[in-house]
Amino acid sequence: MESGSRLDVIRRIMPPGSGVVADEPSMPDHLGGRLPGDYLEFIAVYGGGAVDDCLEVAVPGEDASPGGAPLPISRVTMEAHKAWEFEKVGGELIGGPDSILAWGIDSSADLLCWVTSEASADSWPVAVFNRGKARWRVYECGMVDFLVGVFQEEFDECPIGEVSLWGAREPRFLNWREEKRLIASGIHPWNGGSLQTF
Repeated sequence: MESGSRLDVIRRIMPPGSGVVADEPSMPDHLGGRLPGDYLEFIAVYGGGAVDDCLEVAVPGEDASPGGAPLPISRVTMEAHKAWEFEKVGGELIGGPDSILAWGIDSSADLLCWVTSEASADSWPVAVFNRGKARWRVYECGMVDFLVGVFQEEFDECPIGEVSLWGAREPRFLNWREEKRLIASGIHPWNGGSLQTF
């Protein structure tokens, strides 16, 4: 299925928030200008941020200063390289750590990556390091298909430790800028309650 149609599916399942300012991809040199088209379309619609406060989608670019900036691909990729070095189970499916590029992390510290061995970024499959199971597993789909597959329970089992997203009927995406604005206004970004200052 074309990425555009799957992006339409994800927009129905998880409508973008109002007033989202998408993140302009800043392509670091080490990526060679290559990232999958479905991911770039997702970032253009949603920007960087989190799904239900339990899965964070990273943005292209180098690590920025702390304080509410979006999670950069470079930082989560470093974590993926460490995980590969520590737990090489499934490494025969992936190759070496240099063929892993991460695009997200969940609240179970599972790492969501691409295997970048194909010349065309649109052919990169998703690889997940499930920390609880201490294993890598490759899924022959792109990032948007992977998210739709989690939300609609299209895999044989939940591929990530954050099972609250498995079959999620109304997941919510919160752009990092909106989360930061809500916190600055004293509003809890995920439950709408008041934040108390201590």
